[in-house]
Amino acid sequence: MELIGAKPDRKVIIYFILAIIVGTLLLSLPVSSRNHPVTFIDALFTATSAVCVTGLTVLDTGRDFTLFGQIVILALIQLGGLGIMTFTTVLLISMVPRLPFQDRFVLSQTLGGGPRLKTSSLLKAVVLTTLSFELLGAMALFVGFQSEFPLGRAVYYSIFHTVSAFCNAGFSTFSNSLENYGDEPYMLTVFAVLIISGGLGFIVVRETMLRLGSKKNRLSLHSKLCLSVTAVLLVIGTLAYLAAEYENVFEHMGTGRSLVSAFFQAVTSRTAGFNAVPQRNLTEVSLLVTIILMFIGACPGSTAGGIKTTTLGIIVLMAYNRFLGRRSVKAFRRSISTDSVQRAVTVMLAAIAVIVLIFVLLMFAEEKPLPHTLSHGWFVDSLFEVVSAFGTVGLSLGATSQFHDFGKSLIVILMFIGRVGLLTLVFNLARPMQPGEVVYLDEQVMVG
Repeated sequence: MELIGAKPDRKVIIYFILAIIVGTLLLSLPVSSRNHPVTFIDALFTATSAVCVTGLTVLDTGRDFTLFGQIVILALIQLGGLGIMTFTTVLLISMVPRLPFQDRFVLSQTLGGGPRLKTSSLLKAVVLTTLSFELLGAMALFVGFQSEFPLGRAVYYSIFHTVSAFCNAGFSTFSNSLENYGDEPYMLTVFAVLIISGGLGFIVVRETMLRLGSKKNRLSLHSKLCLSVTAVLLVIGTLAYLAAEYENVFEHMGTGRSLVSAFFQAVTSRTAGFNAVPQRNLTEVSLLVTIILMFIGACPGSTAGGIKTTTLGIIVLMAYNRFLGRRSVKAFRRSISTDSVQRAVTVMLAAIAVIVLIFVLLMFAEEKPLPHTLSHGWFVDSLFEVVSAFGTVGLSLGATSQFHDFGKSLIVILMFIGRVGLLTLVFNLARPMQPGEVVYLDEQVMVG
């Protein structure tokens, strides 16, 4: 089986570091900024946020950057999104030999490579799928933008926001993101479809399209788990936001508009970072729901961050099966391997450890902003920004722009870890166990 190299985890790190360095240098040029030169830390922050498709910003993309600077950001978003989809899809393929025969067959049929899957063919398929979705998305957004802007600007805004949405980046040329379109169901629906499609990942999208084309094509356990957990999170998130904001931001909205806004908030909180309602106006219950969704993220092999839907699904299934007294973890008439369960637990614990560490450092290092700059208190605002950075979501309560250089540096590190760190961790966890490992006798330990 042909892979991208003997050390794919190192190639991932090098790829993203080089893209961030080039992006930082380009954004630091005078031609990239409108009113005043962009400082190094702000250029580094923006480049990292774009490459890691996060969306957190310390500068206004539309106001502070020129057309050249915006195109640089757009290119970084596209490179980051394609890079993530390619590397994570190759990771999944590298695990094919250890999948059940039926899932191996489904994946081979999906990728069209038979028993030997070539990286070049895979990369071509990922690029074509991405560009196809972005082309259709740009055409759909143009319908909404063309009545509001001149032709050239409408085309540009359609392309920029389509790439940003499909890559789950959350960057917008509008200062208030999508708040001006909060009462336009058509625009929010188009954005939601792009975000969900990018958040499902190449494998799931291809399998779903083949399944819709013919019932003979079956979905792998990976795709079934991704689709089911995604659907559950969207339903629960929508209902939670409706309940929490019924007498708040949705108070003067009709039922239909409230439902669309709640659904879009559930979609964007998991990965994208666009906001149709001001996040600072949400209740603390909604902020808690948002933090949970940002931590979970979307699906492996996608442009989204977080611990991923499969990790959550496996851990919930593990707890459920153990509660029923079963040793194996079962789902959709299949047993999930012990190796997959251990990887899921490891990723969950690593994510919690990273978030706690960076959050503690940030609380110690940053001076407390003035009270009027906070929406829900220093603790809540900072925790929100930290989880948003780790989940590469991009939603913000405004605290990030108040951080000093050291605080911004911590967020840069966290965005990189959330995007690249967990991916390289999964690469290493997916490697076969080394022979000759010493195995000791088992002994029970009391838990709880």
